[in-house]
Amino acid sequence: MILLALALALQGQWTGPHTEEYKGPGYFCGGGYAIHLARGDRALILPQSASAGVQGARLVIGGREVNVWSGASHAPGRVVVRYGGTAVTEQANGDEVEYRVSDQTDFGLRLTSDAFRGFKRDGWFFIKANFASSAEDRVHCLAAYSY
Repeated sequence: MILLALALALQGQWTGPHTEEYKGPGYFCGGGYAIHLARGDRALILPQSASAGVQGARLVIGGREVNVWSGASHAPGRVVVRYGGTAVTEQANGDEVEYRVSDQTDFGLRLTSDAFRGFKRDGWFFIKANFASSAEDRVHCLAAYSY
């Protein structure tokens, strides 16, 4: 009977996966990397982010949305920036531009945005991003709001 009561109490507390939100100003840290968020910018960690190959985070920086996909495999492309042992490559597919962030592991991140136009024009994002593996160790990371 006690176990049943405990199970019912826990069931009442758990309402399923939640989106976590990080609001600027400050640094959003995502498992090694850090993105500087200005006032009004935010990062959302989406509930389905536990699996590889799915959208893990949505960043809103200066009104522009950047989607971060986890578990991206290596892909050929032009290396546009290096952060120690981490490289960011640019892939262009027609009018769409995406970036892959990878290091010595098998999987990395894929960054997509309708606002990406090529590395020289995407400085609005890359001046705020640090994909070095220890980036989050050098800054004070924001706390999340959960809803």
